[in-house]
Amino acid sequence: MPRAIKPHPLNKTEARHIWLRAQRLDTSAPFGEGPEATAAAVAHLGYVQIDTINVIERCHHHILWNRIPEYRRADLRQAQSVDKSVFEYWTHALSYVPAKDFRFFLPAMKQHKREGHKWLTSVRPADLRKVLRLTRREIERNFERV
Repeated sequence: MPRAIKPHPLNKTEARHIWLRAQRLDTSAPFGEGPEATAAAVAHLGYVQIDTINVIERCHHHILWNRIPEYRRADLRQAQSVDKSVFEYWTHALSYVPAKDFRFFLPAMKQHKREGHKWLTSVRPADLRKVLRLTRREIERNFERV
């Protein structure tokens, strides 16, 4: 029989310290620099949500920059496209996920391949092709700027 874990009360300072440490926000460069640091940060966090909010920069770049002071957008692109240490997939939202966790997403990928995405059933094929064409054009335009 497992023994009960006795709660350990924390004050706000202790709780803040634990949270900052867990997020690796308590040191200046906990993951190093470059694409390897980007992959390490994503692996430590479990995923980094890809967010379209773009005030100064898109939110996922803020998350990485706060943990990797020398972070560049090209580091994420290399980690994903060259090193293949992270990949994009739907967790609870579109996210960068460590490649080592790819196997956990395979069952859902296979199910979607077999059954399709139910949330697209009401979309006309012509509308879907139009959205995909516009998306590809926007992606190409964004990569030209980087």
